[in-house]
Amino acid sequence: MSLLTLGVVLTALPVLVAAWVTPSTPAAARRRSVERRRRYVSRHPAFVNLGDVERRLDDALPRHQVDFVLARVARHRVDAPTLWAWLERHGAEALVLALAADHGYAGLLRLLRADAAYDVHELEVFARLSTPELFADGPRAGALAKN
Repeated sequence: MSLLTLGVVLTALPVLVAAWVTPSTPAAARRRSVERRRRYVSRHPAFVNLGDVERRLDDALPRHQVDFVLARVARHRVDAPTLWAWLERHGAEALVLALAADHGYAGLLRLLRADAAYDVHELEVFARLSTPELFADGPRAGALAKN
């Protein structure tokens, strides 16, 4: 190996190690990307996807309730634009109640189409009877009743 080749390798080695160790996307860039996506989806809700819905649910609900919602959504095959419309109109807590009260896709659409407000207290009773484990440690129980 010539001296010139050795010099190039020794010069390039720290750069390659630094590039390998450094994460490809810094946290600040990821945060900007998420915020940009949120702004885009709020302006163009037709392009929402389940990842957008999950991020919004993560901001509003405890993780076990997010997992419950995602499982029910998968089971009932509820599409992301419907979920987004529900979140815009009624909020995340009401979505948990509706899904826990065994409202499937058709039930969510029926409640979305209704001009009159639905009875949240009735929905909460059915939800708590249907899935009591979901609300066992619920410090949000008071917040749910206020809707």
